[in-house]
Amino acid sequence: MRGRVYTIVPAAGSAVRMGLGYSKAYLDVSGVPLLARTLRSLLKSRHIDSVTVAVRPDEVDLCMREVVRKYSLQDDVSVIGGGEERRHTVWELLMKIPADRDIVLIHDGGRPFVSERLIGDVLAAAAEWGAALAAMPATDTVKISDDGGETAAGTIGREKVFLAQTPQAFHRDLILAAHKRAIKGSISATDDSSLIEETGHETRLVEGDPGNIKITTLNDLDLARWIIQKGGPDNG
Repeated sequence: MRGRVYTIVPAAGSAVRMGLGYSKAYLDVSGVPLLARTLRSLLKSRHIDSVTVAVRPDEVDLCMREVVRKYSLQDDVSVIGGGEERRHTVWELLMKIPADRDIVLIHDGGRPFVSERLIGDVLAAAAEWGAALAAMPATDTVKISDDGGETAAGTIGREKVFLAQTPQAFHRDLILAAHKRAIKGSISATDDSSLIEETGHETRLVEGDPGNIKITTLNDLDLARWIIQKGGPDNG
């Protein structure tokens, strides 16, 4: 698949849940910025020859200086400014797709430990089915609440529940059409597979990786540092 994959990383969020006044992309994860760890993990894959990342427009120069050039990624990583919401950011990234790429791989900037196995499996499934995402089966009982979490209104069989991860991958025409539809109809979604589902196209589930954690809270950050300290992915 090398040469056919366009890899994009939306990293323009404001890290509201972490209480930061800046993007979590630059959080220190055992001496290396979070985004740099994510980009290095992606570029280790034999399927990926370059990555285009979108950050907040006022942080493009910062990203180039503190992530791309500092870690010698300038030959493989391009940086652009993102949009107001995630769907706008991904749309900006999709507008940069080269003519010779027909699979789009989308990965969260906050998932620094993505593996070669997971990237390959998601790309293979997308090539066959048009759309694929990494997901983990739920291990806890899942409750529904109609009042914001004060009372339980029902239970969903956990065998039907999967927790979405990235990477997610799609045929270029499919993801372009889904995002164009979302922009036109002001459809919001927390991940790209949701927009694909809105079009009626099914997305293939690929077995995720419990180590493919997303840094969303300070506890997640502590966990990532612990993984590296114990000799886990990248190990510094």
